[in-house]
Amino acid sequence: MIARQISMNRWQNALAAAITLASMAPVIALAQSYTVLHSFTGGLDGGTPYAALTWDGGSNFYGTTAQGGYTGSRCYNVYFVPTHGCGTVFRLNRSGSNWAFSTLYEFRGGSVDGNLPTAPVTIARDGSLYGTTWAGNYNGQRSCENVGDYFGCGIVFNLRPPATACKTALCFWTETISYAFQGTNQDGAGPGLGQLIFDQAGNLYGTNWNAPGNPGEVFQLVPSEGSWAIGKTYVSSNGPGSNTPNLILNAVTFDAAGNLYGASQEGPNDGQYCIVGRYFNGCGTIYQLIPTASGWNANIIYTFTDAADGKFPEAGLVADQAGNLYGATSADGAGGGGVVFELSPSGGGWTYNPIYSLPNGNPLAICLTGIGEGCSGPWGNLLMDSAGNLYGATYGDGAYQHGNVFKLTHSNGSWTYTDLYDFTGGNDGANPIGSLILDSDGNLYGTTANGGADGYGVAFEITP
Repeated sequence: MIARQISMNRWQNALAAAITLASMAPVIALAQSYTVLHSFTGGLDGGTPYAALTWDGGSNFYGTTAQGGYTGSRCYNVYFVPTHGCGTVFRLNRSGSNWAFSTLYEFRGGSVDGNLPTAPVTIARDGSLYGTTWAGNYNGQRSCENVGDYFGCGIVFNLRPPATACKTALCFWTETISYAFQGTNQDGAGPGLGQLIFDQAGNLYGTNWNAPGNPGEVFQLVPSEGSWAIGKTYVSSNGPGSNTPNLILNAVTFDAAGNLYGASQEGPNDGQYCIVGRYFNGCGTIYQLIPTASGWNANIIYTFTDAADGKFPEAGLVADQAGNLYGATSADGAGGGGVVFELSPSGGGWTYNPIYSLPNGNPLAICLTGIGEGCSGPWGNLLMDSAGNLYGATYGDGAYQHGNVFKLTHSNGSWTYTDLYDFTGGNDGANPIGSLILDSDGNLYGTTANGGADGYGVAFEITP
């Protein structure tokens, strides 16, 4: 266990910069109010937030940035390019119509701790935060070395607030490394976009995607004598002829029976479509993991075919109370912007139903892994409200192909698409990667990885 406190003697406190832009709705025109809550500078406040915000149900919203913060170590992005800073954890506090921004932690990278947090944080029962970094904590694992420089396989971290209430904006939280990945075939590397989830017993579940010979892993962390240990782990394979998911980038979700479900950007490796190399091909899968006494039984319940069903699902899944699964592909469909779909249990199997083909897709949009292109549709999970309506954010769709926020309204067995906001790539931001969240007043919140006043992304609010 590694614990330390990072003093914030250099600190920026930013108030909300409000802009109201006219939303463009090609299907249904609804008046929406769009506000930038914080525009990241790439400095001590962080930059390039990949992840969704996490709401505590009160006045606090938490998030991570993939770069910015501490610059004393060399840190990298997912394309192995050095970045400006190792990433941060931040808080947005709401008081009436005012918002106050504060940095809670700056990652150090290298052999010290994490580098590149790309997933949302998870709030534990005790109020502390759990999260992951894609790299960092390099301790000689050659599988996680980058051309002789410090890289690391990534960590699971815990952040705890000060024991006494903060009286200034300079408060800092205490970080503990809960688990450091080793980059082996059974102990992977590279936690991606997926938020950690707890089960009722207090175990944590997450996903990895970047260990040699292990392009997809679902891991369980079990509390053990004040620390954490690896529990049941499912590992996919990228060898020729492999019939497993490839590149598991996002979170898993539980059903009532304790089974896990998720999506992979590619796979199975023996698929006849979307062939991009010897070890990485296939258009993506939806998979099921059934717990056993010793591990998991894995089933691929749907394989994408590079047709009207879409391809390359980078987002995870959301389930309704009836056990139906909802997700989105990042590419293809009639509009080229990805396909929103439903998978329903039926007769011991699953039935795939395309809900909506998203418009204005950008065929040149990058994919998170750099393998494949055209991934302009949603990278983050869909959001379902209490009425069963779906919300999502696309990476590169919309009127300006810088991403948009949309709603799918469910009524009488059909779905109606509404474009709630189109990002322009200017001060309002560009390229949302994380999921959306919804507060009790019906307001939507999210982040963009790019755009904003300094080009390092924004945190935003959309009010009806």
